[in-house]
Amino acid sequence: MKLLRLHVENFGKLHNLDLDFKDEINEIIKENGWGKTTLSIFIKSLFYSMSARTRGDEYKSERSRYLSWQGGVYGGFIEYEMGGKRYRVTRTFGKTPEYDTFELFDYSNNVAIKEEKKVLGEEIFGVGEQSFLMTAFFPQLNFKSSSNSELTANLTGVNKYQDDLESIDKAIKVLKARRLDIKRNIPKKSDIEEKRMILNQVRAKTTALSQEIDEKERELTSAKEKKKQIDDSVIVAKDKLALQEEKYQNKLSIESKIRDLTSQVATLYEKQSSIQDKAIANLNGKEKDKKNYALIIFAILLAVLAVGVTVLYVFNVIDLTLFISILAVSIITLIILVAFITLKTKKDRELNSKIGSSVDMARKFKEQIDDLNNSLKKLDKMLNDNYANVTLPKRDDYEEIKNKQNSANMNIYSIENSLLRLRNDLEESVGQEEYISSQIELLKEGYTSLNEKYSLVEKTIDFLLKARDNVASRYVSSINGEFSQIMKKFNIDENRFIIDNQWTVKEQTSIGTKDFEYSSQGIQDIISFCQRISLINKIYKKEKPFVILDDTFVNLDDNMLECAKEVVKELSKEFQVVYICCHSRCSILN
Repeated sequence: MKLLRLHVENFGKLHNLDLDFKDEINEIIKENGWGKTTLSIFIKSLFYSMSARTRGDEYKSERSRYLSWQGGVYGGFIEYEMGGKRYRVTRTFGKTPEYDTFELFDYSNNVAIKEEKKVLGEEIFGVGEQSFLMTAFFPQLNFKSSSNSELTANLTGVNKYQDDLESIDKAIKVLKARRLDIKRNIPKKSDIEEKRMILNQVRAKTTALSQEIDEKERELTSAKEKKKQIDDSVIVAKDKLALQEEKYQNKLSIESKIRDLTSQVATLYEKQSSIQDKAIANLNGKEKDKKNYALIIFAILLAVLAVGVTVLYVFNVIDLTLFISILAVSIITLIILVAFITLKTKKDRELNSKIGSSVDMARKFKEQIDDLNNSLKKLDKMLNDNYANVTLPKRDDYEEIKNKQNSANMNIYSIENSLLRLRNDLEESVGQEEYISSQIELLKEGYTSLNEKYSLVEKTIDFLLKARDNVASRYVSSINGEFSQIMKKFNIDENRFIIDNQWTVKEQTSIGTKDFEYSSQGIQDIISFCQRISLINKIYKKEKPFVILDDTFVNLDDNMLECAKEVVKELSKEFQVVYICCHSRCSILN
């Protein structure tokens, strides 16, 4: 398979770039910052596309890092030759894979295939992206290879069992994660002992609470008995106070009646005195009327005189004028006399009636006064006999006992609340005790069960690793032979470094093997380069790939660099090489 030409529309900082490729070495010498690594990623991406971006890891994502700087179409095309036919693969990329486009154009019959195959590079070379990146693709500064199931399958010729090998790798990975998870969850003996200590503390607390509850219950019983005694005293004191208050109220009632009767007697005395005063006034009025009898006699005399004058006139003793005058006086006097006698008679009757009425009323008042005085005597006797020593009851004793009763109630309430709290605490403590006991049992069961699972998983991992190593052992010898031959070209002792069945390069020393990372960076680059070259010769059985070298030899000294150039020249006779570097000293063609 040979690259013919490419066109970069927009990819990272590259824009509208066209390149043609030769069959063997295609050397691209550009200054730092030109976009050499960008170009190598573009070539890889046209055959293997780009994965989706990882959230929170935008810079490391190829899709984000090589997004077009200028905007516009993100992508381009590559034309290549394979099996005597010419093809063009065109891709454009979006922010996510669903916005990507793909087209494979077959120039032999001018047919465009727009439906993207799963991975074009995998169909062409027979290896996936990771195997390609660990063999034919030499990224700048970091191109150390590592083993995977696909490499193992291709190297050992058991491609048809590749899925099984991948399943083994996945199973080992899952089992290791499971082993770690089990190990993390295996209870520690110290955890069980700690739980037991906590359980003992809880049990001690439960016992202490039970004892405290018993003591509180005894205290409650005693408090209730004491309260019963106080309640009885309150009843006695209350009855006594009620009796005293009843007597006192009776005394007050009698005293009130006495005051009322005394007031009534005083009122009757006043009324009697008033009536007597009126009777005396009426009698005095009658005496005054006796003094007027002279006037009546004088009037009678005048009447007699009138009669006498009349007689004298009849007998012509006196003249008419005198007669008329005397007669007129006499008649007037007589009229006055009659009127006076009539009025006097009426007045006498009224006075006599009033005097009689006053006498009757005075008699009745006296009777009432006597009755009231008798009642007063009885009440005074009752008061003196029954209530002489009765005074206003004092409530101090009763209130003191009531206060004791309230204090006793509050004490019982406090004890009952304490008991309720203690019982709740006891219930919680018992529940906690049961819970911790169950936890201890679970921890003990988990300790036994998980240790058995851990042992089983560990044995399974060992079995799978041995199975995989048995497969890998088939190609270790062959790969080490190829690796040693390439290392000799760099004048490095062929027995100094070896590749194990995990694709780890080890340096052999007089005291054993050690990781080759302890060597200088230049030696590490040469070892990784030789390791990959040995893999290229073994893994690609379907179609030989192009090889991309991106500033691979930047860390080499002059001697090692010249050796590397010779190795690349030999490599280019079998594989098309895209050689990218930034310095003329690294040039292979000059």
